[in-house]
Amino acid sequence: MIKMIAAVCRRPGMTHAEYVSYLQHVHGAITLDNPLTLRSYLQNHAFDAAFGTASEPSHSMVVARDSVTELCWDSAEDMRATFSSEYVRTRVGPDGRNFSDESVALSLVAEEFEQPVAQPAVGGGAKVMHFLRAAEGLDLEAFFTRWAQAHEMALAAPEVTGSLRRCVHNRQRPEFNKMLAYFGGKDVPIYEGVASLWYDNASVIGAFRAYERALLEINAEADTAFYRPEQSYFIYATEVPIYSRDND
Repeated sequence: MIKMIAAVCRRPGMTHAEYVSYLQHVHGAITLDNPLTLRSYLQNHAFDAAFGTASEPSHSMVVARDSVTELCWDSAEDMRATFSSEYVRTRVGPDGRNFSDESVALSLVAEEFEQPVAQPAVGGGAKVMHFLRAAEGLDLEAFFTRWAQAHEMALAAPEVTGSLRRCVHNRQRPEFNKMLAYFGGKDVPIYEGVASLWYDNASVIGAFRAYERALLEINAEADTAFYRPEQSYFIYATEVPIYSRDND
């Protein structure tokens, strides 16, 4: 399975509530009318977020995100078929300007890799999406390997072990970067990885901070460093399923 992830900001003059309502009920309905080759379409509606770190200057893209879209296909060929279709070119794509600030949209094409957790569950009532920039000079394979190792090391912390229900690493597929222009976002960074982490509900999602602290400690060592915290960010979100072929 292959996935496109897009972190989107609402267009100027629109409230967050107006944005998520339009995204779910209007834009989502347009997709449902003709899902084409999609396997699934998931919206993640943000309710909190943090950018960069308190100890280091943050990057220039400090723009709050209102949602993260996840589009999945069975193959790269299916993904290309969706974006080359007349329906997407003339109906789905143009609707973006009605709700999205396309100038700062941020996206990547990725592949999912399930990570171990101590107390697994199917999912949870609240989700964190952690966008990571690879450490300077680290190639993708080294980044993915160190990222997975850092995750397993972070699980040793009791406060992490007792709260995290599921973790998926979405690893960038750079050969598809040319397709990212669909969402806009000229000259924005392309993130090498996005972690999806699930917790029981919004009241305990703050436990992610313990997980983040563990990653930061691991990242501080030269032989285990893997990402740039000052250029990374995370979003707390509620999952809103829009379409799944399995439900047809």
